[in-house]
Amino acid sequence: MLRCVTLTAEKDSDKLVKIRENLQWIDAVEIRLDLCSRPNSRFIASVLEIAPSTVILTYRRTEDGGVKKVSEEQRLDLIETLLQPGISYIDLEYGLVAPRIEKKARKLGIKIIRSLHDFDGVPSKMSNLIEKIAAEGEIPKIACFPRSSREVQEMLNAVERTAHIQEKIVLGMGAFGFFTRVAPILCGSMLTFCSDGEREGAPGQISARQLEEVYRISAQDADTVYYGIIGNPVLHSESPRIHNKWFAEKGMNAVYIPFQVDDVDLFMKTASQLGVRGFSVTVPHKQQIIDCLDQVEPAVRSIGSCNTVIRTDAGWYGGNTDYEGFLNPLRKGDLLKPGARALVVGAGGVARTVVYALGWAGLEVTLVNRTDEKAKDLAGETGAHFHPVQEDLEQGCFYLVVQTSSAGMAPHTDVDPLPGYSFCGSELVYELIYAPEKTLFSERAAAAGCRVIGGREMLHAQAVLQFELFSSVYNLEAE
Repeated sequence: MLRCVTLTAEKDSDKLVKIRENLQWIDAVEIRLDLCSRPNSRFIASVLEIAPSTVILTYRRTEDGGVKKVSEEQRLDLIETLLQPGISYIDLEYGLVAPRIEKKARKLGIKIIRSLHDFDGVPSKMSNLIEKIAAEGEIPKIACFPRSSREVQEMLNAVERTAHIQEKIVLGMGAFGFFTRVAPILCGSMLTFCSDGEREGAPGQISARQLEEVYRISAQDADTVYYGIIGNPVLHSESPRIHNKWFAEKGMNAVYIPFQVDDVDLFMKTASQLGVRGFSVTVPHKQQIIDCLDQVEPAVRSIGSCNTVIRTDAGWYGGNTDYEGFLNPLRKGDLLKPGARALVVGAGGVARTVVYALGWAGLEVTLVNRTDEKAKDLAGETGAHFHPVQEDLEQGCFYLVVQTSSAGMAPHTDVDPLPGYSFCGSELVYELIYAPEKTLFSERAAAAGCRVIGGREMLHAQAVLQFELFSSVYNLEAE
């Protein structure tokens, strides 16, 4: 599997610098002539002199994501002129008739990649397209933009039908297709593209360094065990960095990747299709996922929330490491005080877990949420007190204030979930957001003199427990 860096630096001289900077993380270089300021034979020769042995040359049309508007005659003339020995592949568009370029490429022993870029979804009859290109002795490349779990499924079905074609490239752009970039083997791709750190060459590209250091792309093979995290959105999650670091430290041939999911039922099919051994669950799927599982631990039934799923001999099993992960930082600091009053801000899946955890620990819980009805419903289910959001909260009456809502996270970093509440400075404030590390809410609490616990502590504590579950099924035979 090749790690191919797309040269995107503004200046051509800087592109050469970027090759040198990324050499330890790449196996191939893609020269996008539409991204070059002055494309000429001297520049191509300079790239060939310092690049890895595999070099791809292309000139992307604007309708395929290119950035230079030139006539088709000019574009094809430049490609033909710059083809030279040392180039491994020439990337030409599907349907393009360019006999002079094709003849020259074959004479020089340069293989032809025949590509189709679909920015509107997944092309219909994608498997037929792959078959047709391969039958003509060229390498099929499909770069599509799945926008839902259903379109991801369509893409994977096409990949499955063309599994016998060894040389092909199938990549998903955008958030739903991100997993194909960091685990291209799951789509049977011979390579993946990454950025040189300057700017992305296509939607969803990450840097060559991140691709290697976080996702250990060069170590992935047919025996790699895959885990992941599902959510919507999900690419902001730091869980891949945490779990992949631990997999590497333990010497496990396993990789943890993010899956953008808008339909949990469809994802369960995808997970089985890809051989995913386990996954974390984040918003908004912690409750919906339960109905998709074969077994769950008692806490999942009690709380009504699941954040960890593993594949066992008996089927899909769901657990909840959030409640222990939430409580552990409080226990560690001897900060749990049975009988004390706690205010929980929010009424989603995370809040549900927190309310149950605090109730089990013996605290008296009050719920407030921007939508009163949700808070009232959760309070009724859990035995907590409900407080209307429009009514002022009494200052100093809570020992612990827990912020569980997404207010403060991107793109809502300017939102304070409880602007009318005045901290008196004696409260212990526990905000479960970890990106960004500081929010308007936590900074306001700290400025008032409150002790603040950040979301990273819970993130790490629950991840430790998740990792134990993931490790327990690492040696399970995949179906």
